[in-house]
Amino acid sequence: MIAIVDYGVGNLNSIRNMLDKMQLMTRGSEEGALPGLGWVQATTRRFDRRTDPALKIPHMGWNVARPAKESALLRECPEEPRFYFTHSYYVSCDLPDDPLLKVRHGATTFDAGFEHGNLMGVQFHPEKSHRFGMWFLKNFAECC
Repeated sequence: MIAIVDYGVGNLNSIRNMLDKMQLMTRGSEEGALPGLGWVQATTRRFDRRTDPALKIPHMGWNVARPAKESALLRECPEEPRFYFTHSYYVSCDLPDDPLLKVRHGATTFDAGFEHGNLMGVQFHPEKSHRFGMWFLKNFAECC
């Protein structure tokens, strides 16, 4: 996990989080009964083979991500950016302005990244995503 936390005058001003720990910022997960941090109005859900019997779980490998909104994190977005994923759970944002990137895995389209005010997180592994990961990490560093 990469987390950059900026404390200013005793207040939490900014949190930027990447990798699979974005799920911690949601209200909770179908994986267990304990609550998440609840910083983002979202739920962490398990991919479901009942609705898609051919679905491979975990979702492991490369997938194309589609921008869901304008953001400095997506500045100079390459055509069809591909990222590396390895996960069995995904985040589903409640607020329509929060999703940053969308990805389709089987019949499920999920939020592969979110940005809500000073909070952001992504599901994919930028460090394993070659030039697309380098592009994203560059934008991430410039935003922080």
